[in-house]
This record gives sequence, structure tokens and C-alpha cells, in this order.
Amino acid sequence: MHISIATLFWLVLIVKTADLLRQPHNWGLRHLVMLCLGLSIALTVGIPPIYATIDWLTHVPNLAKLLQHLATISACGAGSVMMIRLDRDAPRPGARVRRRIALAGAVATAMTVLFFLAPVDESEPIRFADRYSTAAFIPQYMLLFIAMIAVVCADVAISTWRYGRRRRGANVPLRMSVGLMFAAAIFGIAYCLFKAAYIVIRLLGESPLKGENALSTPLALAAVILGATSLALPKVGASIDAILHRLDRLRAYRRLHPLWSDLYAAMPEIVLNPPRGRDLMAILDIDYRLYRRVIEISDGMLALGIVGLPRHAHPDPRRAAAVAETLATGLQRMEKPAAASAVTTQAPAQQDRSLDDEIKWLILVADAYEWQTSHPSKSASEWHR
Repeated sequence: MHISIATLFWLVLIVKTADLLRQPHNWGLRHLVMLCLGLSIALTVGIPPIYATIDWLTHVPNLAKLLQHLATISACGAGSVMMIRLDRDAPRPGARVRRRIALAGAVATAMTVLFFLAPVDESEPIRFADRYSTAAFIPQYMLLFIAMIAVVCADVAISTWRYGRRRRGANVPLRMSVGLMFAAAIFGIAYCLFKAAYIVIRLLGESPLKGENALSTPLALAAVILGATSLALPKVGASIDAILHRLDRLRAYRRLHPLWSDLYAAMPEIVLNPPRGRDLMAILDIDYRLYRRVIEISDGMLALGIVGLPRHAHPDPRRAAAVAETLATGLQRMEKPAAASAVTTQAPAQQDRSLDDEIKWLILVADAYEWQTSHPSKSASEWHR
């Protein structure tokens, strides 16, 4: 699970770095990339074989633990600054940001000094706290680390709570992301409380029934998993929305096909790019293809004397049925276009109608037209009924 979470954070880091390259002046993305980088390094260094390799290469026992904690402190500083800047209700955010940066730097410096003063002479990648929590300077080292994480988790919890209350009408992925980040902060605070209690109990000479990892590891993993999911969720939500948008456009494109096909067969000149075989790859550029289909259908209708829907008119199925009947009549009497022109009573189309409005209108017309051609003995008004 540790390796899986580290991999997830590296993937999130890659995605966010790509976003930052496209938006280099986005300060929120800068802090987010720093946060992901710090946690990715911390999680990777904490994997026991990598931990042991770092100690072996540097000949400094447990140096990997210091690197892991310093990377976490860096991530905490970036996360705290990001959340303070996002929290518009926070008093004097600039001063708070400066204090958090100074605090992170001071804690990192003090931890480094305490680590090299401490007698941690044997590498311990898994049970570091169990083995060294009563060694000289290590309790102070650990309490500084825990205090920094607790401060940041409190910043995140307060900021996400306020942000969530302000954005109750936000989209679902964003609300879920904020909620997960709040939950991650709560688990982080629980981790800090347990870790601090464990160190105090050990200093008092007591021995807990189970090792420190029995509870601290699940709490830390829960906080990290929730945090990673929270960071990834908006991107995942945006990707899902994009896929659903494409599928919706593709359905509209297919529903307009029968009407477009008959207009194209009668008037090939309305089509800019004549089709070459089946549109198997239409979804790749569906926005452009759907736009062209709307334009070509509108041109064909104009050629028959049928103009578009007025700007303020609602796409009424009864009006669509009447237009579909006019279309069917006009296409059957191409040699007498005036007959088709005489049937229409619509106002001229307005140029500022949105593409979505035109699509909705033409889909109604196309559905009515398809029904009319399938039931030539019946009136199109019966389709509406």
C-alpha cells in the first residue's frame, strides 16, 4: 500500500506539473506542485529498501528518516501557504503566510541539528519511534515534527471548512475534493495527537501494549490517501465531464444524421467536406463536426425557404413538427422550391443564438422529420401528440 500511495502521488505530481507548465504564473499550482513533490519524496524515501539504500550509500544511519521528515515539512509549508491564500476569510493572510514559511524553516533547521546530535547509530526503517523515542534529543525532534504537521492540518481544516461553506453550490467533484481534504486534515490531527501521546508515555517510562506503528501508520496512510484523492478528484471530474460532453455531442451528431443525409443527397453543395465512408472517428473532433453539421442543415433549410428559430422563441415541438413537414414537402418537390417557401411562416433567424440552442432546435426538427418520413401517410403534428 505504501508503494501504491507513493506511485499515486508521483502521478498526481506529473499531472500538476504539466498543468503548471501551461499556466506558469498560477501561484496555486506552484504551491500544489511543491506539496506533491514533498510528499512524493517523503513517501518514496520511507519505503524500507530505499530507506536502507540511502543509509548505506551515505554511511549516515537513518539519514533517510531525516530526509523523509524534511520533505514532509516542505510539503506542509507549501500546503499551509496554499490554504491560507485560498481562505479569503482569513485575517491578514500575507502575515500568516510569512509566519508559516518562517516556522517551517525554523522547524526544519532545529530538527536537522537535533538529528545529528541524537545517538541514532543503527538504521531503523520501520520501527524508528519504537526504538529511539526515548533517546537523547529524539523526543524534541519528534515533537517539533508533530507540532508542524498539527499546525498545517489545523490550517487545512479551517480553510476547507470555510471554503466548503462558501461554495455550497459548487460542482460535485469540487465539493467532494474539499470534503476529502477536510477529512484528511482531521486524520492528520489524530495522527499528531496519537504520536505525541505515545512519546509522552514512553518518556514516563511506560510501554504501550502495541508498537507505535499499530495506529500511527493507519492514521497517516488514511490522511495521505484522502489528501491524494482530494488533489486528483478535480482533474478526474473535469476529465469525466469532458468525456460526457463528447458523448452528448456525438449523440446529437448521430440524431441529426438522417435529416442531414437527405439534405445532402438533394443538395450536395451545402457540405464543405463530403463524407468518405463511415464516421467511425467522429468523436475525436466531434465539436467541429457537429458545428459543420448544424451549419449544413441550416444552409439546406434556407435553400428550401425555411429559416431558423427566432432568438427568443422556445424550441417548441409543435413548431418543430411544422418545420419537419415543410422539409419533407420541400425535399419531395425540389423541382418546385417555391412551394416549400410558401409554407413557412417563421421570422428570420437571429445571428446571436448559441450553438447549443441551435442543436436543441435542430434535434427536435430532425426527430420530427424522421418520424414524418417513416409515417408518410400521417401528419407531423401527430408526432408531437
